[in-house]
Amino acid sequence: MDIKEILYTEIDKIGGKDVIRIQLSTDISNSKQIINTLLNKCSVLLNKEDDQTEDEFAMFGEALLHFLLTMAMIPAERKIVVDNIDIDILIPNSKNLKTDNEKALIIYFLKNKKENINDTIRKLSEIQKNKNNIWLVSSKDIESNHNTFVVSSSSSSSSLSVNDDYPERPIYPFSEILIKINDFLKNINYTGLKIL
Repeated sequence: MDIKEILYTEIDKIGGKDVIRIQLSTDISNSKQIINTLLNKCSVLLNKEDDQTEDEFAMFGEALLHFLLTMAMIPAERKIVVDNIDIDILIPNSKNLKTDNEKALIIYFLKNKKENINDTIRKLSEIQKNKNNIWLVSSKDIESNHNTFVVSSSSSSSSLSVNDDYPERPIYPFSEILIKINDFLKNINYTGLKIL
């Protein structure tokens, strides 16, 4: 079974898209429980072997976030290229990235276990000057002073520890990502498309 099949099978088991859409429209903080539930149910089916090049937890996190952004009707561009640099998710859009870096958020999923994180951050920093607006998603704690979201079967807030080399860095469980995205959009006063 591939990652999307695993995800959508479990989405159906917890009530389906409509139930999740209603929960998110009622209160975006419901996303924390939705993410934790889906992650816990799906994690047993994901490959945890260290010898693989692809990180299935990061790939699962990306698929789940794509789904949740759609269900919550949060503006995002996905899998785009800006100035020859691959971006997994850009919130709210590339226009904001080009005109005002403060009003654009790049979310990058570390899906390749052999990837040079510093090289990736350097490339992303060429198009997003504000380091606080580059968020990384990984299946494990990484050594970076960027906002990092850890997606794993044990990524609750209590299980995350701070590396002494980067004591001030923000590290969060993946279950908080949609809440943080929503906060970001509120902070930049994004109005975007309104559905009447």
